[in-house]
Amino acid sequence: MAISPEHQIYAELFADAPDMAVGFLRDLGVNVPDYERSEVTSCDLGHVDPVERRSDVAIMLRGPGPDDPHDHLMGIVVEVQRDQKERKRFTWPEYVASLRSRHECPVMLLVVCPRQSVADWYAEPIHLGHPGFALHPLVVGPGDIPVVTDPGTVALSPTLGVLSAAAHGHLKKDVLDALHTGLESIDQDRAAKYIGFALHLLTDTDGQKTLESLMMADTFEYTSAWTESLRAEGEARGEAKAILRFLATRGIEVPESARERISACRDHEELGTWLDRAAAITHIDELFDE
Repeated sequence: MAISPEHQIYAELFADAPDMAVGFLRDLGVNVPDYERSEVTSCDLGHVDPVERRSDVAIMLRGPGPDDPHDHLMGIVVEVQRDQKERKRFTWPEYVASLRSRHECPVMLLVVCPRQSVADWYAEPIHLGHPGFALHPLVVGPGDIPVVTDPGTVALSPTLGVLSAAAHGHLKKDVLDALHTGLESIDQDRAAKYIGFALHLLTDTDGQKTLESLMMADTFEYTSAWTESLRAEGEARGEAKAILRFLATRGIEVPESARERISACRDHEELGTWLDRAAAITHIDELFDE
């Protein structure tokens, strides 16, 4: 299943700043050991099972321990969830157990949900069937993300600034002011990436318009490979919608499978071919002729 840009952004924010996951765990009351460094580790958490088992982000905290000066002290599995999926209640215990077995240390499950209703749903314990054996996900929803209004905080932790903007920027302009000002003091390429992230996470909100107006007042060029890819994806979605609208006005019946194929296409050349054909075809199958 394809990963949405929103899902990818949240996962990359935690991969960029593993210590941010530690901060959220401590805010949730978890006793995290003192450690010297945090690092992203392999997200492949399967064994011999041919079905892929891959978490969004897996983090390892290292520091002085009984066996090594850089011992494995704690693992963190970070999962981003935008929707309610019952299947996750079966795969998450496997992720935790696999990382624990591999590194022989405690492991926590941190679930990040951009929507509060989804966060509340995932907060329920996962009962595995064995008496007393239940996994209680540690869940972060919008209400658990701090309101960051200090540009200095954004400069020190731009990933937290983006999360705050996504959670609160549609209601609180000072959060967007802080993000915009704080990112001016970091590397330009990183700032461009994080502005692109924030704009995408604020899509179709007043916060997006506010942040865009702040950017337009500057001479700073907020472009990056990521923002360019998002722009290209947006253009492709627009072309796909235009094709579907054109077919509808011509009375061409479009079954669900064809609608999904058109909507999922990101090849501008192919979309252009379909748009040209849409003017002359009499049946949907003709649209896809080789």
